[in-house]
Amino acid sequence: MNTTTKTTTLLALLIVLVIAAGLLLSLSTIARQQRILSIGSFEDCALAGYPIMESSPEQCRTPDGRTFVNSKQVSTSTDVLAPAAPQPRDCVIGGCSSQLCGERGDDLISTCIYKAEYACYKQFSACERQADGKCDWTPTPQLSRCIANPPATSAPSTVY
Repeated sequence: MNTTTKTTTLLALLIVLVIAAGLLLSLSTIARQQRILSIGSFEDCALAGYPIMESSPEQCRTPDGRTFVNSKQVSTSTDVLAPAAPQPRDCVIGGCSSQLCGERGDDLISTCIYKAEYACYKQFSACERQADGKCDWTPTPQLSRCIANPPATSAPSTVY
């Protein structure tokens, strides 16, 4: 075998190995995504080793952002003789950057990405019940102006 044939053979073998490695990596990624998508409960999420949030009840979050609540910690006690009267639910602020407004008891969970306009809500609006009966930020002209031109932050948007 001459040198040109050896070089061609080695190059062809290298190309085949690179293609095989790429296919294996793709198959591995697809299998990981399938495992994540197959999670359908708190127990599945916890068994897969994903983080459990210290909340009451506990919650487990998958890498694709879905959250599962530990149903064993959810209170289901009811008094058959004297059912409790429905209580009005208060509006509360939530989310990683306190940018969400919703009902007390709702899952007000968000990704931890900070945007400068989030500061506008705290400064120029209130989280309260709106005319449609839902909790939301009360719009004001100051809020609109602030969102259109948010205050400068000392750091770029941060993702945790």
